[in-house]
Amino acid sequence: VVQHHSFSSGGHGKDEYFGPADELSDWIDGRTAETCNVYNMLKLTRRLFSFWPDPHYADYHERALFNHMLASIDPEDGRVCYMVPVGPGVTHEYQDMFRDFTCDVGTGMENHALHGDGIYYEGDDRFWVNLYVPSTATWAKAGVQLVMDTDFPEGETAKLALRLEAPQQFTLALRRPYWAGQGFRVRLNGQTVVAPGQEPAPDSFDQSGRSQYRRPPYDASSYVELKRLWRSGDVVEVALPKALHLEPLPDNPHRVSLMWGPLVLAGDLGPEPDGHRGEGERPAPPKVPVFVTADPVATWLQPVAGAPGHFRTDGVGREPDARGQLDDVAFQPFFRLHRRTYSTYWDLFTPAEWDRQKAAYAAEAERLRKLASATVAYMQPGEVTFERQFNYQAGEGAVPQRILGRPGRRSRTWFSYDLPVDPAHPMVLIATYFSGDRRGTPADFEIQVDGRSIGNQQLGLTDPHRFFDLEYRLPEDVVRGKSKVTVRFQAKPGSQIATVFGLRLIRGDAER
Repeated sequence: VVQHHSFSSGGHGKDEYFGPADELSDWIDGRTAETCNVYNMLKLTRRLFSFWPDPHYADYHERALFNHMLASIDPEDGRVCYMVPVGPGVTHEYQDMFRDFTCDVGTGMENHALHGDGIYYEGDDRFWVNLYVPSTATWAKAGVQLVMDTDFPEGETAKLALRLEAPQQFTLALRRPYWAGQGFRVRLNGQTVVAPGQEPAPDSFDQSGRSQYRRPPYDASSYVELKRLWRSGDVVEVALPKALHLEPLPDNPHRVSLMWGPLVLAGDLGPEPDGHRGEGERPAPPKVPVFVTADPVATWLQPVAGAPGHFRTDGVGREPDARGQLDDVAFQPFFRLHRRTYSTYWDLFTPAEWDRQKAAYAAEAERLRKLASATVAYMQPGEVTFERQFNYQAGEGAVPQRILGRPGRRSRTWFSYDLPVDPAHPMVLIATYFSGDRRGTPADFEIQVDGRSIGNQQLGLTDPHRFFDLEYRLPEDVVRGKSKVTVRFQAKPGSQIATVFGLRLIRGDAER
């Protein structure tokens, strides 16, 4: 799960499902990264480390704790999150304190009482320091107390003070994080025992600053082992420099998270929408900027003076359209950003790639212009204001649905709308579906116009997940002499209607 299904935040899954291994680029939108899933992964991780103290378990613990878990609670009122989405233009899925009591509320209470679990581990003659968190640990068996003072995660230092009942010989195993690179340093009682650059950095970066961590083969963190006769008053100081780097998705090197050491940086796209109840997405997702550069990330993501942990892109953000106007973005650690619309993944292009992408945007804009010119009627299923205008009628079991911020409607019986037509032209009905609709598929249903069948449709799950259109041509005699028709979706016995995310009637002889 960690190596092949995890997002940069340590979360995984979409709508509580796993997808194909190492195919995440089409899975970052919408309701991703359920908190109960991460709760159980952390529980498993702590147990596995106790059996076999491998640092890659500590790496995942740190990633999931400082990104997903800390982001999963509203610091103002204590609401916890069912989902902590990672995709473009999303919001936290906060649980309502008076209307919700899902499993994620229960584990959400427990999660934030467990921050101290897994910082330290003890063995017969070894004491592991896995995470750098302000804390106090008592190793009762050895008569040792360790007090850690640190300004991490925003800061980059930690100090460990030991108090012993009597001198003891044991090994203090300090985790050397993969992300600290060659700036990692350890001092014991003021004397350097691990100097910067003394060991090669476990992580590797290419010239673009993309981290190869988490995708096999990779080097995890390691341990610096200090074996000595310890005395009360000994002090260990650790330097933990955090470098900026990019973490791409395994199947799309152009889609990246911006990382500051182990911390995911979230881009602020404005306030969450009014009346937002936390469904993992907003009704009309904002345009998410893309980044255009071939330079290392540290050259274009600049720290904000006087605001530790805050950054801003410098001259690389572009609006995702054919014009590509400058649109830079402010960033801060994901766990600090609440009640805002945000993204943790971004599309990154070189200037040459961006020129090709702008041409694709222009072609799509022209296609949409021609489609709009050919359109007689468009309606949005699942939106009450639209449905009222088009005389929405339905049988039992018709429910609204929302995927990737786009509303729709599905049913296990039937629903219908009255749509205007242009009888002077052949008419074509275009229905929009979603290939990853786990609630609305598999489906088997019929499309009728004024009681006459114009198509039978069967739909199941396919990859990659995307919205797609299917066309149904209306017989001429069905629309002859009419100004409107009733379009009805009828489920076959024992089946259901796939979620319909858009309905459009167009002139079939128009240029497209």
